[in-house]
Amino acid sequence: MMMKLSDVDLLEALERPESAPLREMFSVRRVARGQGIFWPDEQEDLVLVVKSGRFRVYLSYGGKEFTLAFLERGDIYSSHTGAHVQALADGEVLLADTRAFRRRMTDLPEVSAIMVRVLGQMLRSTFFLIEGLVFRDSNTRLASLLLEQAERAPAPDPDDSIDPAYLAEMDAADDAPTGTGMDGAPPHVPANAPATMRPAHAPTRCHAMPSRVQPGSGQIIRMDLTTEQLAGMVGATRQTVSTLLNDMIRSGILERVGRGAYRVRDMDRLRELASA
Repeated sequence: MMMKLSDVDLLEALERPESAPLREMFSVRRVARGQGIFWPDEQEDLVLVVKSGRFRVYLSYGGKEFTLAFLERGDIYSSHTGAHVQALADGEVLLADTRAFRRRMTDLPEVSAIMVRVLGQMLRSTFFLIEGLVFRDSNTRLASLLLEQAERAPAPDPDDSIDPAYLAEMDAADDAPTGTGMDGAPPHVPANAPATMRPAHAPTRCHAMPSRVQPGSGQIIRMDLTTEQLAGMVGATRQTVSTLLNDMIRSGILERVGRGAYRVRDMDRLRELASA
């Protein structure tokens, strides 16, 4: 289940000397975490290239959200897709008028060739997404997403360790009622509060104790998403995703190391789950 639309970094192409006329068409916009950039009723027809930060593309209907993809450095997107685009972290984007961009692009064959690659990979990612939703269950979709993120993650750092403060913050955010904003929202119930004080919907937490990491494993997946947002990426409920994550932690496949962050302790078993 591919959540990154393309492996092509368009910024590299725009930074080439021959791309100067195209690069000059873009204006830079700073965006803050949680800020929306595009909406389904967007009036402007714009091309977006991510300069820094991380963004999610998602659909929203009837109070429910479904995340389609992540946009990261060098990714390109357009405002006329009918989807929302929201910043997951502070960052910068390059914006240009779509029609002017298209006219200028025809004068630069190198950039045109890169755009064909980008569009081809976006189409392939879309097919993978549809295949996952139609033919795979929630467990397999979640495992596929985690596997993809793990394979894109930097090499394991042996000094990475569990941060108890982050775990408490993550628990409080995940326990918050739905529909209250990007982080899940109102005042937190302390993570160490008695069970009677915790929300009725809150699942039992499972934080794995450090254990031996299998060869080829140890990658840290840093998604910076609440459980509800993660559920929206795999077409499942928050309760289902929380249960599945806890199962993976208990079985030694994952370890929670921070808010929205997991260490893969057994990559082979995660691959088995993703291919089931």
